[in-house]
Amino acid sequence: MQTELDHLSFTLNKYDKVIDDTNLKLTNLKKIYKYDYDAMLEEKFKLENEIASLEKAKLKPYFARIYFKSDINDICYIGKKGVIDYDNNIITVDWRAPISSLYYDSNIGTAEYNAPEGIVKGELILKRQYTIEDSHLIGFNDVDTVSNDELLKPYLSASADNRLKNIVSTIQSEQNKIIRENINKNLVIQGVAGSGKTTVALHRIAYLVYNNRDLYKPSDYMVIGPNKFFVSYISSILPDLDVNGVTQNTLDELFLSYVKEDYKIINSLDKITDKDDYSKFRVSLKLKNIIDEYFDNLQIIPNEDLKINNVKIIDKKIILDIYNDLNKNMFESVKSKIERCLLLLNKYIEVNKNQIISKLIKDDVDKKVINELKNNIGTHLKKHFTVLNKKVKNIYIEILNNLNYDTKDIIKNIIEVEDIPAMLYIKFKLNGSSEFDKYRHIVIDEAQDYGQFAFYVLKKMFKNATFSIYGDLAQSLYSYRSVSDWKCLNDIFNNLEILKLNKSYRTTIEIMNEANRINELLNLDKAIPVIRHGDSVEYLNKCNINDIIDMVVKLKKQYNTIAIITKSNLEAKKLYVALKDKINLNLITSDNLNYNNDINILPSYLSKGLEFDGVILVDNEFDKNCIIDLKLFYVAMTRALHKLSIVKTIV
Repeated sequence: MQTELDHLSFTLNKYDKVIDDTNLKLTNLKKIYKYDYDAMLEEKFKLENEIASLEKAKLKPYFARIYFKSDINDICYIGKKGVIDYDNNIITVDWRAPISSLYYDSNIGTAEYNAPEGIVKGELILKRQYTIEDSHLIGFNDVDTVSNDELLKPYLSASADNRLKNIVSTIQSEQNKIIRENINKNLVIQGVAGSGKTTVALHRIAYLVYNNRDLYKPSDYMVIGPNKFFVSYISSILPDLDVNGVTQNTLDELFLSYVKEDYKIINSLDKITDKDDYSKFRVSLKLKNIIDEYFDNLQIIPNEDLKINNVKIIDKKIILDIYNDLNKNMFESVKSKIERCLLLLNKYIEVNKNQIISKLIKDDVDKKVINELKNNIGTHLKKHFTVLNKKVKNIYIEILNNLNYDTKDIIKNIIEVEDIPAMLYIKFKLNGSSEFDKYRHIVIDEAQDYGQFAFYVLKKMFKNATFSIYGDLAQSLYSYRSVSDWKCLNDIFNNLEILKLNKSYRTTIEIMNEANRINELLNLDKAIPVIRHGDSVEYLNKCNINDIIDMVVKLKKQYNTIAIITKSNLEAKKLYVALKDKINLNLITSDNLNYNNDINILPSYLSKGLEFDGVILVDNEFDKNCIIDLKLFYVAMTRALHKLSIVKTIV
């Protein structure tokens, strides 16, 4: 023990020395960047962040140690943050470094890891796990296998707001494989409730940012989450993993920023049913093909001469010939093809300018026309191609009207989630997506609620990016707009691999066994719970408001995060009104998606991907004979980490 205490003290002293050296560099920036103020500010920001990161890392500088014997003997202390002093001595090794994979993936004995220079083979002599809190060593133990559920218990017993922050030290081999996959791969991760899909997704981004830092910036990555509540929920995790600047969006936000038209987006979540054929059609590749056909037949070149103040400058046949000479397969959008045509038309005018001007002078046209030709022809050319001014909405309405569908809401800028893939695709066909060319990797969470058309258009928009797609088909609530089998994505994504996470780390055995009873009814695979027991699931009938308050107060004495989960928005609002003057709680609905890390009340469909220490599930409206209601109930049950109470209320 004393040796371990001595090493921790040594490490903390080294951290302090690195912090002092960094502060010294900070104070000398004006001398170093005497003539480059912008570079100085950039370096100042970087050094200040590094100091803050080191101060935070000091609280828990490492969580593991390995001793690996190969051509050289490597003794590595592994932490969330890798630290090297100013003499280039390694103090702690980053968990994302190649050698750290030995801790996650290898048993004691013959082992190997994949380094940049190739596979390194040797013998793993020691794997030791540490518990360090506030710079104090609490304890340590040696691990001789890849996975030991018993060792996970202290971490899984932690509160919801600490679990994501601790997962680096408890990443399991099957999770680590996904996290460390090459950035050039497209992945689908099918994971049961509580299998760590979201945590794996965020740690994968952290891993990719670290290991590709010389090639790409954090802003070259994007996370697409299911709603603002979810994005808010994960937004504090990436900085804790030493990653800042990753773009985070919901699909709605991405749509609005890309299309640049103002819409009210309706997601009729309270009416989750097998929707009508119109809803299914709008999210299908059948509509994608109709949009393609529309653009193939779109009259892009006006059937008229180019004129300035009604004076003919270029004959329409010349314009049409230049346009038709372009290979349409070379252009991803109408805009890109028109831009190329404009360049060629400008070139044509430049080559023939003297001849054109001579003819205008001969015809005795106004000098203003000649001046416009000389100085402002580009503007007149752009105006000639009026199709570029078409709105996405108008094209969409035109397509739907031709199919005899009702468009009165769209005319008023009111659309449904089902309209988003088609409208994104129209925008892409019209204007391209050059603003997304910088992105190199896209993470989609809760992806079971996306259909083929949505995946197709996202791949088109982010043409330079690979994708990591996380979801659980068992939690798919929108069969009319969702994929039923991940294999259908093989036609969209190249180099696609489908991986599975079948082990549930979130809930206790007691909670998971209850939830698995629903999986049995749905003929779905059961989740395999980690060996962690807790209280039995509590069933209570005829609870009044005071009973609910007593339950919340009791839970708050034990846990940090509590959720009251109802089936619908309406029920959540009704219960909130009854409770809000008696306890301090936060209402989460599709209209109010602000997350409060304390006591929340929310409908079941908004709870997907989230977790809470204790859950009170209000079972007033769920129809157990309805498949969608059973799935909603399963989602709500599996949000609980430690305590689940299922109640019927009288409000």
